Amino acid sequence: YLVTVLGNTVIITLILLDYRLHSPMYFFLSNLSFSEVLTTTSAVPKMLAGFLSERKSISFSGCLTQLCFYFLSGCTEFIIFAVMSYDRYVAICSPVQYPVIMTSSLCVRLVILSWVGGFLLILPSIAVKAGLPYCGPNVINHFFCDSAPLLHLACADIRVIELLDFLSSLVLLLSSLSLTVVSYVYIISTILKIPSGQGQCKAFAT
Repeated sequence: YLVTVLGNTVIITLILLDYRLHSPMYFFLSNLSFSEVLTTTSAVPKMLAGFLSERKSISFSGCLTQLCFYFLSGCTEFIIFAVMSYDRYVAICSPVQYPVIMTSSLCVRLVILSWVGGFLLILPSIAVKAGLPYCGPNVINHFFCDSAPLLHLACADIRVIELLDFLSSLVLLLSSLSLTVVSYVYIISTILKIPSGQGQCKAFAT
């Protein structure tokens, strides 16, 4: 956990302090590092505290908060990956227009939209889980408040909710993957059209 947090914190700090790294790619990378820290921090500290304590419990509101931040950061990571692939597409396929297209304001808006998009994607699922009736033994068979173990404590039919979770995950995965694949198909086809082998190597390095 400490290695993950410290490693990503070092990445963010270096990007902030080194003006040579003040580019769209590294700006997106710093946000990716932040989301990785948030993903890890939302689950691991409570898990470690549980290992060291005899009373391994968490409140319902704490469980929902953990669930919210874990999936928010996870969903946002997928969206930022897609944004980064678009950034590389513009950099390689339209290098002359790159500074005009990928402005600082656009990069900030893309990151804000990534976080807002991740939040809107998980909001229905979190809201439904918060309103479910729970009964019986409130023991989660997992090391943190994950979605499936929490749902199995509900005294209600959870099939529709499981379907909702599956569809939202599928939409996120396919849309992010599709944009990434399409971007890199255009990138590779553009690089292969470069006549110089040295130019191709430089483009691939970009």
